[in-house]
Amino acid sequence: MGVPTVVWAKLSACMVLLAVVPDRVCCAAVPGQHNSSELVPGVSPCWQMEEFKVQEECSPCNTIQSKWWAACGSTGYIEKIVCVKSNKTDYKSCHSAVREESLFWRFEAVMMSLTVLFVLVVIKRQRVLDRRASERVRKQIESS
Repeated sequence: MGVPTVVWAKLSACMVLLAVVPDRVCCAAVPGQHNSSELVPGVSPCWQMEEFKVQEECSPCNTIQSKWWAACGSTGYIEKIVCVKSNKTDYKSCHSAVREESLFWRFEAVMMSLTVLFVLVVIKRQRVLDRRASERVRKQIESS
């Protein structure tokens, strides 16, 4: 009792459409224009070869972009650029200044906390060593 071949053919065609169509519909800024050359293997993005201008500032990727665009994969942020010579619109991965600043201050806070912790450990250890030295001196004085 198997599934007929005709049903498998229709099902596989639907699966192909579901895989291809959302990428074309959701990810195209201008119909008929391919925006991200990073999706095409073997083609270098225009911003690696020539000067470019930032058209839209660095912003977080939405869920669809994060899933389908290679530029969103590395940082989770993307900026829209226009290459000067070819006048081509493309997307480039970027780093958010606000996020980088918050990560920097978080790192600084952790480092300051560790510094305070280790200063306290050193002070405690110095007191223990001073006490041991005082005990040895006291015992030497008592024994002589």
